[in-house]
Amino acid sequence: MKKALYILFALLLLSPVIGELWRLPMFGFEFMPSDLIIPVIFVVWGIDKIKNDRKLRLGKIGKMIVFFIFVLVTTYLINVFRFDFKQMVTAFAYMGRFGMYLVTAIMAFDLLSRDKTATFKKILLGAMITSMVLITVFGFLQLKYFPNFLELGMYLKGWDPHIGRLLSTWFDPNFIGGYLAFILGITISLGIYFHRRKNRLWFFIMAAISLLGLSALYFTYSRSGYLALMAVLAVLAFFKSRKLLLAGILIVVLAFSFSPRVQERTMEAWDSGKTLLGLNSQYPLDPTAELRVWSWKFAWEMIQDNPWTGVGYGRYAYEINQRGHGLMSDHSVGGSDSSFLTIWAQTGIFGLLSALAIGFVAAAVAVKRAWKKTDFRSYLDAGLLASFCGIMIHSVFVNSLLYTLMMVYLWVGLGMMDEK
Repeated sequence: MKKALYILFALLLLSPVIGELWRLPMFGFEFMPSDLIIPVIFVVWGIDKIKNDRKLRLGKIGKMIVFFIFVLVTTYLINVFRFDFKQMVTAFAYMGRFGMYLVTAIMAFDLLSRDKTATFKKILLGAMITSMVLITVFGFLQLKYFPNFLELGMYLKGWDPHIGRLLSTWFDPNFIGGYLAFILGITISLGIYFHRRKNRLWFFIMAAISLLGLSALYFTYSRSGYLALMAVLAVLAFFKSRKLLLAGILIVVLAFSFSPRVQERTMEAWDSGKTLLGLNSQYPLDPTAELRVWSWKFAWEMIQDNPWTGVGYGRYAYEINQRGHGLMSDHSVGGSDSSFLTIWAQTGIFGLLSALAIGFVAAAVAVKRAWKKTDFRSYLDAGLLASFCGIMIHSVFVNSLLYTLMMVYLWVGLGMMDEK
């Protein structure tokens, strides 16, 4: 039974490689591969628990996840009479899917706690890193053969017409940027560990994979991805290697110096930031920043009307349409360009605080294990903490915490952080 679960988890972590290339239409929904794998894992895991191990293991992070699920269900029920029947069923389905991803962290934690040989941990890490290699390779192939989404007519299907940016199979440079920063936190941290243990083979493997990921992130031209990477490097530098500060500065200088496009996007971000802060009202927001700010305003409008209980998880798209701000076919209509605002708008202040509590507990657990220690576990926890901090920064500007493909890694990663 355990072998089946290990294989299923490996498939789950490899499934985002397919990205947006395949969706299964069923019952009015479009299911991604991970949506189909997680319920199978849950059933097999449940059978295994009943037959072989009935001890309930939640962990510190898992307990906060259970509380968050309670808040999700409660705020949904409070808002249920505001739905028509179709909205109620659809919102419940989206909430159920989100809940399954949350429970993935608990299942991963349970299996890691029961695995005395670290086999499962190696499988999870191997699948995560392999997925980054494959997604990166597909990204460079896309950049070479399909650099212009405008010519492909992808805007007709709701995708932004990105030109000359690495999108890979996810079709979005910002989500790919956040994902790459997340996995790079793990590969760079493990590279530092193998370097200090003088294990040259694995050091060179991790270094090569990290350079491949850094190169791919560079060509996304994603400012949120760059910011997430800076957060990742800062956390790793603080806990494990001060030299990463110099490496980070060198990366920024080289990236800025050799690419006019990076220079342009950086200066646009700088000028837009000053405009938002009221320091330069003469400069208009760049198109990307303007759309992002508009999405924040729509979310804030919902929050002001429903600050305590939100509008109910899974109902954001309907609320946006009723307010005349979006179309159901738009890929961005399911949430604002900020995960925190999206969670607040849908689950209220209690949902936001319980979600933040998961993050605070996870950080406390990882800091305790990573601080001033030199074993493999401390480096892995430092890498996971850096990855988590990076994606948290990223999610301020992109709805990455609730993006299906990203949640696969986020919640399995939290399960790994929670391991005793």
